Amino acid sequence: MNIRRMIIPVVLLIMIAIVGGCGSSASGNEGEPEYKFKMSNVSEESNVVSAGLEKFAELANSKSDGRIQIDVIHGAQLGTGVETFEAVRNGNLDFAADSFANLNSVTPAFEIFHLPFLFESKEQAWNAVLDENVMGLVNEELGEQGVRFFSVLDMGGPRQIATTDFKIEKINDLTGKSIRASRSPMEVAMHEAWGAAGQTVDWPEVPESLRLGMVDGVTVSYPYIRSASLHEGNLVKYIADVNAQWFSYVTVVNQDMWDGLPEDIQEILTEAAREAEEWHHEYVGEKVEEDIQILTEAGVEIYTLPEETYEELKEMTIDKVWDQFIGDPGISQEKLDLIQEAKGPVGDKGWGYTIPE
Repeated sequence: MNIRRMIIPVVLLIMIAIVGGCGSSASGNEGEPEYKFKMSNVSEESNVVSAGLEKFAELANSKSDGRIQIDVIHGAQLGTGVETFEAVRNGNLDFAADSFANLNSVTPAFEIFHLPFLFESKEQAWNAVLDENVMGLVNEELGEQGVRFFSVLDMGGPRQIATTDFKIEKINDLTGKSIRASRSPMEVAMHEAWGAAGQTVDWPEVPESLRLGMVDGVTVSYPYIRSASLHEGNLVKYIADVNAQWFSYVTVVNQDMWDGLPEDIQEILTEAAREAEEWHHEYVGEKVEEDIQILTEAGVEIYTLPEETYEELKEMTIDKVWDQFIGDPGISQEKLDLIQEAKGPVGDKGWGYTIPE
């Protein structure tokens, strides 16, 4: 028997209990919140997504006249995304929030949203991820795990290509390069479609990997480039604004706990989540604009590809990656058709920020 596999869940349960007990609770004490919930957030409190989670907690408390209290516990204090999503599934935690990218080992329900170049604007992404029919399929898959989709937050826009000492001007400029990837197999496949090698490196190790030349670049959004200080020490000199892949931050809730809540509490929590998402849209846009300015002032060149090169990159990536993954668990043709129908036109707002000319 694997002793370590036994110890980790026990330690996680103890940590949850120390922070404030397990599961939601209803209080009958005068002046006390009637409903108390715990939400685990893997990211640190200063992260761009954490403001959206705190806004949700604030709105839920206000809309319920103090009947609802949500304690957002930041910085992976209750465990990794996998551990906390499993805690929600097992009924030991109310809400858990983490990136789509880190949840594939728990559920493939969100993998389809990683298809490169699936969305061309924030409006399209939100139209799809909040569509009733799309989320119906997602929740069918999540239901097998005892959880349901609750909310989604922008992680600072789609992924760009940040490189150390070379600028992408034609497709074969990426041939033979090593590009850092998350644990998403689809991100690795995207790099390989470009002729590069997708190398999985855990995020805390990225700066040193760039410094030592272990990787030549990274695909990530602007706020994460700045927060990891990749613009310092010439770790990243160029950023190609290609909007290659949309990763977002998802919150799930325990299904049984949710079903047991009064309808008015469900309505307040849902309304607070939607308003927090809308508030966060504007917040992220301003934050990304600020990050882009700081990156530019630090000497990083942010640029767009020539139109012909961009279209070649886009079509080549779609042809090679989509066919490889469509049909896998969580990436059915039925779900893709619903997303394509729901996302609608690109609109005129783009991803909510502009880059220097």
